[in-house]
Amino acid sequence: MNKTMLASALLCGSALAMTGCQTVEGQMQTGNPVNQPALKSTIKAVSGDKNEVGQMFLRPVDGGVQVYGKLMNLQPGQTVALHIHETGSCADMGKAAGGHFNPDNKPHSNPDDMNGHAGDLPNLTANEDGVATINYVNKKITADEAGKYSVNRLAFIVHAGADDYTSQPSGASGDRVACGIIEMN
Repeated sequence: MNKTMLASALLCGSALAMTGCQTVEGQMQTGNPVNQPALKSTIKAVSGDKNEVGQMFLRPVDGGVQVYGKLMNLQPGQTVALHIHETGSCADMGKAAGGHFNPDNKPHSNPDDMNGHAGDLPNLTANEDGVATINYVNKKITADEAGKYSVNRLAFIVHAGADDYTSQPSGASGDRVACGIIEMN
């Protein structure tokens, strides 16, 4: 590791998981303004006490938008689906968020399939502490303030189960259990 990367790693330290310090394709990104998240979302349960269960951040990177963050209070080993949905509302137990963000009217698919929904994201699996993290570059969305592929003012939805990546229209991932509006940072 060269001195610059070592210095960046030391600066980022334990803040790596949730701040502007992130790794993208093996490169350490420090917290300068270019690398700060453009969009953020606080994820809350859609029923009961509606407590915060996680945070997500989005920022433009080479080749797409980095989606990173964490969900908490899951069962150890639990796998859940996370999607970006088409409207920015968490009302009616998350149902007001509509379907998956799909500006090009494509079928639901694996997140890496360029012919799938723009809002498709990888499943997240909780560790032994009930925390699931994501650090994924979505090549089908933008973090711009507006535009056809912008996810600003849309919603993240957490589903109770895993996405099978094949069932239409949304991967048979179960009930909506948490929601968060995506907004400018």
